[in-house]
Amino acid sequence: MAEVWAAIADFFSEYEVLFRILVILVLCLVASWVLKMLLNRTVSGVVRGVKKSQDVDSTQELVAGPHLNARAVQRTRTLGTFGRNIINWVTVIAAFFLVLAQFNVNLTAVIASAGFIAAGLAFGAQNVVKDILNGIFMVFEDQMGVGDLVTVGTITGTVEDVGIRVTQVRAADGTLWFIRNGEILTLGNTSQGWGRAIIDITVPDTEDIDRVTRIALDSAHTLLRSPAYVRRVAGEPQMLGIESVAEGRVTLRMTVRTRPEAQFPVQRALRGTIKEQFEHHNITLLAAEFPGQIGGAL
Repeated sequence: MAEVWAAIADFFSEYEVLFRILVILVLCLVASWVLKMLLNRTVSGVVRGVKKSQDVDSTQELVAGPHLNARAVQRTRTLGTFGRNIINWVTVIAAFFLVLAQFNVNLTAVIASAGFIAAGLAFGAQNVVKDILNGIFMVFEDQMGVGDLVTVGTITGTVEDVGIRVTQVRAADGTLWFIRNGEILTLGNTSQGWGRAIIDITVPDTEDIDRVTRIALDSAHTLLRSPAYVRRVAGEPQMLGIESVAEGRVTLRMTVRTRPEAQFPVQRALRGTIKEQFEHHNITLLAAEFPGQIGGAL
């Protein structure tokens, strides 16, 4: 029995460095897992707390408040995603230096050399540095967050991940776009602040405009006070007046201030409701003069 224990001791003694490296890697993996778990619990706790405080199931239904609101949820999720990326980089770098230490490498010299190498790479890897810096600024300036509906150049979609170097945006057709942070020069965010539903109503010029306006507004008020839409709006519907006059037709424009991202479902619902009410009151709807105009024709 003593020989067996002696053999095991000799084995561990011979491969001591290897076992130390394995222990370091395991500890780094465990530390990364624990930190990510705590981060995920914190993010989930904030999201659940905001939704519970306002008794809603969807983030889009959150009512803006002075403290925790829908934007706080989006920002928390973004910081959680960014934090997971930071944890990955920190644990990998820490494991790398700890493993080097097991081979008796002079870490001071390695760090000093890394500084010179980084300075040299800065000239050849300017795009990478630009991507990383721009990603950091986008996160801390709250330019966009996970779940936001954004437009970057010609790409419109929902942000799925904000990385240190690359942001992932899912388009409406399901395409996942990988956008380098350094290439984001202009960014439109539909999920911040508030939105505006725009409805263009085109009728023959023989219709009574005051009657058309009254019926359209009454229809909008009825719809927007229903339980399905009352949380999605942030103001009363307004008829701005005559938007354009063409041969034989008049176009009126109605607007409603909404919660972020709610303008699109509100627009669709309003179009359907107004169409039904106009048919009930024998009001004829015409195609818009310019089909591509903002808000679209009813």
